[in-house]
Amino acid sequence: MAGELNWEHVLEDIPATGLTVERTAEPDERQRIAAALDLVALRDLRARYHLSPLSLGRYTFQGELVAEIEQTCVVTLEPVTSRIQESYAATYWPQEAMPAPQTGQVALDDEPEPEAIVAGKIDAGRIVFESLAAAIDPYPRLPGAKYDGPLSAPEGGTAESPFAVLASLRHKR
Repeated sequence: MAGELNWEHVLEDIPATGLTVERTAEPDERQRIAAALDLVALRDLRARYHLSPLSLGRYTFQGELVAEIEQTCVVTLEPVTSRIQESYAATYWPQEAMPAPQTGQVALDDEPEPEAIVAGKIDAGRIVFESLAAAIDPYPRLPGAKYDGPLSAPEGGTAESPFAVLASLRHKR
């Protein structure tokens, strides 16, 4: 995923009062993101975030993104345009202070694990990219789109088995 958004901040550039940033993805960045997320198009991506220093070389990162995406309807294969507005937050720790994983399992109700500060930089772009990816509808549908193909149940009946549908196709030869 590295490279879709190269929005990094050098620690020395972040003042003690924090840093507020507003960014808009450039056309080449939007193309890379659309390709990585299997979108028809990413029409717009804007992010606003704030980085604040904490004690012990740690930082908080909070923001919001707004995006306009185009996907393919899973029923009609027509374009579906969606607007996404998503908030995100993370904490960054020096790489040498990162806690060791306690187990191989992810506890969904716990706070997210801290992100590592690598080479004196905070990678804001990765968090924005991952937040966008998590907010995208995996099965976009046009309003009112309905699939009435051979696997749907007849009115008042039950759906045919996929194997029965295949067998009927074999006999039509």
